[in-house]
Parts: sequence; structure tokens; C-alpha cells
Amino acid sequence: MKEPKLFFHASATPATKPYHYKECGLTNVYLMNGYALEKYDGEEYVSVDNVEALWKAIGLNLITSQKMLLPTEVRFLRNQMSMTQAELAHLLRVDDQTVARWEKGLSKVPGPADVALRMLFLAAPVAQPEGRKVLTKFIDLVDQLVETDAPTDDRVLFAQNGEKWEREQRVDC
Repeated sequence: MKEPKLFFHASATPATKPYHYKECGLTNVYLMNGYALEKYDGEEYVSVDNVEALWKAIGLNLITSQKMLLPTEVRFLRNQMSMTQAELAHLLRVDDQTVARWEKGLSKVPGPADVALRMLFLAAPVAQPEGRKVLTKFIDLVDQLVETDAPTDDRVLFAQNGEKWEREQRVDC
């Protein structure tokens, strides 16, 4: 039988499972190590080594994931950028109540705002230098796409094949 893996802070007693780090405001973050659990007056508290670096890692993970951002994730990113709802709204050219609705889960962040929020986080000082590297890769990709774009008057022929449509070889129509 395998021994259980132990998770711990270097100066703390090893734990038998990762710590569920709810203190960041997200429900799905767990810490394998780099933390200590301490008790004061019968209450348990967590102490995290280099918490700013942890928050940066969480933020970079959020903005590079492919899923739409959850309300708590929008709030986390905004807080990491040290912005109020009104400041973020101004940059995204929406009303501050719109940002509030996103963070409360009353409405979804539309695609363009989602992308813009991710770009704002990548450009923010809190995400550096890793954010700049991701932005550079994105800009390079956009440049490649622009260079390979077909002319706007290029005509395309489609043919139905069973239940689906497929693009045929380029032809002059």
C-alpha cells in the first residue's frame, strides 16, 4: 500500500491533503505547499509564503484558460489590478453597474469584454514579466493572421456534402 503524500510548509507539520485556499475568493484553488496553518485563540488561520506571487499565478492561470470567466474570477482579477468597478468599467467602456452585474453573476461577460479584461490583466504591473510574454505571443499570432489574410474581394465556393457544407477549391464566380 502506498503511503499518503504529505503537503506542508517547510516549518509546519506535514498535512495529508492539499489546503483548500478559499481566502482568495475563489472556490477551486488548492495549495500543495508553501503555507502554514496556525491557531490563535482556538481559530485556525493560514499563512501563505509570497502571497503576491501566488495571486499572480492564480490570475495568469485564469486569463490563459479557455473558459469564460466566472463572476468570482472577474472580481479576483479586478482586485489584483487594484481597480474599482468604476475604473474597470471606464477602461472596458461599460457602465460600472455592468461590472457589478458580472461580478454578481446577474449577467455574463460578453466575449469582447472578456478578451479585453484578460488583456488588461496581462498588461497590468501585477502580471509582469509573465504577462508581457503572453501578450507578445498573442500579438505575434495576430500579426501572422493579418499577413495571411485573403483579400476582401476573394470569392469562395461552398458545396453541400450530405448534411454539411464544405469549402471547395477557390474559383472565380
